[in-house]
Amino acid sequence: MSKKGSADIFYILSDAFRSLRENMGTTILTSFTLAFSLAIFSLFVFVIMNLNGVVEGWGEKTQLIVYMKDAQALQVDSAGQALGTVPGVKSTEFVSKDEALRRLKQELKGHEGILDGLDANPLPASFEVRVHEEFNQPERIAEVAGRIKALGWVEEVQYSREWVEKLAAFVSFVQLSAAVIGVFLGAATLFIISNTIRLAVYARKDEIEIMKLVGASDMYVKAPFVLEGLLQGFFGGLLAMCVLALGRYAVLGSIPSYLRFAVELPFGGAFFLAALIASGMLMGVAGSLISMNRFLKV
Repeated sequence: MSKKGSADIFYILSDAFRSLRENMGTTILTSFTLAFSLAIFSLFVFVIMNLNGVVEGWGEKTQLIVYMKDAQALQVDSAGQALGTVPGVKSTEFVSKDEALRRLKQELKGHEGILDGLDANPLPASFEVRVHEEFNQPERIAEVAGRIKALGWVEEVQYSREWVEKLAAFVSFVQLSAAVIGVFLGAATLFIISNTIRLAVYARKDEIEIMKLVGASDMYVKAPFVLEGLLQGFFGGLLAMCVLALGRYAVLGSIPSYLRFAVELPFGGAFFLAALIASGMLMGVAGSLISMNRFLKV
């Protein structure tokens, strides 16, 4: 590397760190603002990814109960084959009247006496049907149920349609909320960073004008400020990680165990740390470029 190149790099680094020191209060405020924005948005990402995982997991467990009008031995075989040809059906399991009664008694363990007065087994035979993963959405499950219902030997098809639809609607609402809040926080953070850099730029307006007069390129002028924004983003990303770690630790101890899945890390900690820091640095650079481009156009 030439002496001029080394001198340029030294100037960019020293100028960026000097600006951070001289504007320490503003730098800290900007980093905390960025950390808050990243932490809030990351929390939504946590919840969305974990909810999607739960929906997919529960979707795999979602089954349709197909009740038969008359469960003759020969009809059971042909019925199972017919169900297997319905688009979306992954697997079927026949549950006889006796098996259904056995399961009911198991569920009523300790209270089986309420069934003693029955003269005959009132439970119908049925098939438990599971669907392929791509059919886990409420509308696709309803589509499969409709096709099964059209089979002549089917008495009724049951599944937790209302519950599945409500869960899917809730996930969609959280996703929309995260998108809206993410856009708002991102815009607000970029505004704050760009204004922070703009204050530093105007404080050194005369110096920058002299640099332009002696032939300094726009990139040379921008570099220290872009590096300043990048460093602010880096510190903001680290702070966001600390905020999330402390917040998650506090929340895990105060919410019921069945809700803790929502704040579990959906991927490895190292990857998440890198993503947070990279996001902060990207926003810092973007805010700096917005501010510098406006200034240099004036």
